[in-house]
Amino acid sequence: MKNFLILIIFILISCSGKNKKEQEEVVKPTNTVIKRDISTNQVKDILDKQAYLENEETEDKYTLSEIDLNVLSDLIIKDLKNKGYKEPSNENFTKKINSIFGLNINCNQHGKINTRYLVYHGNLLDGSQSTLEDNLFESSAETGNIFFDQKNKLFTPFILLKNIVTINGQNYSTHIPQNIIAQNKYLFNDSKADLAWLKFNDKAFLETLVRDFGYVKDKDLLEWYVKGNRIEKYSDDKETYLKVFYTKNCDKSFNIHSDTFSYMDSDPEKYSKEIVSVLEDIRTDRIKLENLDFHEKSKLIAYLLYFGEKHKEKTGLTFAFMGTFHKHSSEDLQKKYEDEFKKQKYYGLPSFEKYWNDAKTEGDGIGLDM
Repeated sequence: MKNFLILIIFILISCSGKNKKEQEEVVKPTNTVIKRDISTNQVKDILDKQAYLENEETEDKYTLSEIDLNVLSDLIIKDLKNKGYKEPSNENFTKKINSIFGLNINCNQHGKINTRYLVYHGNLLDGSQSTLEDNLFESSAETGNIFFDQKNKLFTPFILLKNIVTINGQNYSTHIPQNIIAQNKYLFNDSKADLAWLKFNDKAFLETLVRDFGYVKDKDLLEWYVKGNRIEKYSDDKETYLKVFYTKNCDKSFNIHSDTFSYMDSDPEKYSKEIVSVLEDIRTDRIKLENLDFHEKSKLIAYLLYFGEKHKEKTGLTFAFMGTFHKHSSEDLQKKYEDEFKKQKYYGLPSFEKYWNDAKTEGDGIGLDM
């Protein structure tokens, strides 16, 4: 759950006002004068009501609601369009949020607000629906909530208007955080310029897309992530390193990231040793993968073993994968995995069955001691 909160904390880092240096370096807000699309009186009214929340004596006078979110989203979309944002079609917007964030309203981690908004709850709190609803508009740093507006075709955390609006007489200006602008333009407009900006200014957001949401379809993003997240970074947390190879969704579905393996195929000598390391930790139970059931764990192991076997002649790690697995595993464990691999028809991986059978002989006599 902590990983999900990282995304929201960094989205809001420019709005929190807790660190002026970070605000200057990460956010770089830009001002846009809004005309009459949303009246100054309407903005002032929301600002005044939200101000009640800053005082314990008056905080019961106002409750944040969808009205506040509507105004926030309408201000953001205006600024987004002024910065070149192209509003996607309904179909493309839905496809994007499903493929990137895996939204599924059958999961209590994902919800709805009437027909306009989909909500991602980064923190399930006590897990009850009533608690999630009661805390819907609380601090995003605590709730991890992200709102997907199906009307304006954008996503945003909830932000109080005082953090993005300045009143200028009978007009007002907005200063939408640059990272929110870049995130929306990258995800929904495929803006490479904004991806480049995010790589330098909002690394945590991009890492979360890959590591926690399993977004590996963008080869540019995947390459950037893999290069910057070698196993040395996770020497004490190899389970986090392994997240680049799979995603376990809230609806319990399990996806192996074939795109990651395809990318690593380009330089097997570099990545084979990392995979050997995590395989050994899985085999010896130093990596427990408690979030995976046996079928999921078996599939992940199969793909990792297969990568090594496929490239063993290039890497010189001839017996480091399936051979070592056989040599150092108990007969019961070998049989347990073998039965599962057969049941799954070796996951359709070419030559997997041959590699596996050959390794039975290799592993009996020759293995790589870790």
